Amino acid sequence: MAIQFKSRQSWRRTGSATKVRAPSIRSPRRSAQSGIAAVEFSLVSLLFFMLVFAIIEFVRVMYMYNTLADATRTAARAAANIDWRNTAELDKAKQHAILRDSPGELAFGFPVTDKHVRIDYMYLKQQGSTTTYEPANSMPSCPGRNQHNCLTNPYGSGASASTVCIRIVRARICNPDTDCEAVSYKMLIPLFDWGVKLPVSTTLATAETLGYRPGDPVCP
Repeated sequence: MAIQFKSRQSWRRTGSATKVRAPSIRSPRRSAQSGIAAVEFSLVSLLFFMLVFAIIEFVRVMYMYNTLADATRTAARAAANIDWRNTAELDKAKQHAILRDSPGELAFGFPVTDKHVRIDYMYLKQQGSTTTYEPANSMPSCPGRNQHNCLTNPYGSGASASTVCIRIVRARICNPDTDCEAVSYKMLIPLFDWGVKLPVSTTLATAETLGYRPGDPVCP
């Protein structure tokens, strides 16, 4: 005999036995294996990404070493033909040296900026048979004066602007406002500090015109 009830949703109970599905019980062994697999995946993923980031940082270090060396060569060659009094042109030369047309950071080269490119003017100091180059304590009053000094005394003293002869231009990568302190390498993802210092990348170039044009007067 069947009993039928009707409501909003009709249902019927028959005399046949109702089949009840037994609840599934997950095997403890299978659960443990899944947990171990998740841990192993996490560890392998962590090692994989650490290796990828380490390779990226290593390649970036090599890129910066090569780029900074080229930057000093470019800056020194440009400064050898620029009037040292023309700060705007010198600033442009520093920006071009780090592949920019405006002030800012070297591409993929944080924290190096155009402010890290330092230009020094050197004179040759002769002592007996030894010749060294030294930074000039004072600069000539103009490029014409430097040309005159070099023609009259190529080893003019660097202590006096009236006698100094600038013959070498030096370009370096230094921390601003320091005695050319090396720049610290900064990681893209600063998880920890490698303690790596970027090279100063010194380049020496022969001073050429230094902004002198034929016919320029010899300043006092």
